[in-house]
Amino acid sequence: MSWLFFKKQCLQSDVEFPKILVPSFLCFNLLIQILWLCFISIGKEDWARVIVLCLQLWIYISMFRSRTKIRLLTEDLYRISNMLHARTLQKKMMKICIWLYGLFVISGAAFLEVTIFRSGMVTYTIDLMRNSEIIPAHLKEIYADILNVNYAFTILLANGFFTILPGYYFFVCCCMKQFFLRFERKSKVLIANDDYQRILEIYKEMNETMIKMEDFLNLPIFVTVINTLVTLFWYGFSFVFVINGNSVLGIFFSVGFMQYFVLLLMILPSAAAANQAAATAREIVLSLPGWFPKRYSIIKLHVCRSFKPKTALTLWNIYRIDKSMLISAIGTLISYGILLGTLGSVQSSDDKK
Repeated sequence: MSWLFFKKQCLQSDVEFPKILVPSFLCFNLLIQILWLCFISIGKEDWARVIVLCLQLWIYISMFRSRTKIRLLTEDLYRISNMLHARTLQKKMMKICIWLYGLFVISGAAFLEVTIFRSGMVTYTIDLMRNSEIIPAHLKEIYADILNVNYAFTILLANGFFTILPGYYFFVCCCMKQFFLRFERKSKVLIANDDYQRILEIYKEMNETMIKMEDFLNLPIFVTVINTLVTLFWYGFSFVFVINGNSVLGIFFSVGFMQYFVLLLMILPSAAAANQAAATAREIVLSLPGWFPKRYSIIKLHVCRSFKPKTALTLWNIYRIDKSMLISAIGTLISYGILLGTLGSVQSSDDKK
């Protein structure tokens, strides 16, 4: 009995611990960054860090509030998988994918942790703090230790914890795409068997799952995409204007840029593919009345009542995610990079005059 009680307490503490740990570190990180902006900051890139931290804090709050919906959505995917007799959600394959993605995240975060401390960037930041006249001398060593911890947890959270939502979204989008494609193949067999009710039943379940997914994930994914683009811009801008011949720092910015670019590739193309597959499945359902002339009126009425509105994955119900969105996002990054680079060169030339 005592062992069972101990095990129960450990499980409860494991559940409660992340709830306190992650927001505590985020608030601590944000507070340190705000203090840095107020007293020491000498570069505009520090504002980008604050924006990224605020976005990440909002993402965590949104994920925490939607944890029940995330669990229910996963159960819906299992139910659709059983209806279609699909093998998309095989447990072994799921475990392998999760482990591979976890290895990618952990290895990337660990590599960035090592390179940022070896690059001298942390030492340079601490030297700026020690040379500041605003901070009292007896607090500078304490603040130096705080900065070391802050840098370590910033990399861990930004390149570790906040890659969970893109990974989950990628997993759900891939499942929905495979389900719609399998539905397309299965519907041909069901039409031949004169079983239109089964087609409508399966599509209704998939359509409702897509609506649930869009309902609570469109805003968090929109913020995640904005956060990813801001971070990509910060990595790219720092790689061009900050490294000053520091090869280790260049590797740090390059790896960080590639990791976030992979996250962007996981979100936009997968959602666009799911939308395309959903549109094809919807066309099949809309064409059902033509396949069953004797029940044309009944099927037509049911389809118009239940499936007339188009269902698609969007970014905050503003942008429908399609294949061109990735190109547009990359073009926006390049345009703003060229603009700021041009303004910076003009300003530096004016300062020399």
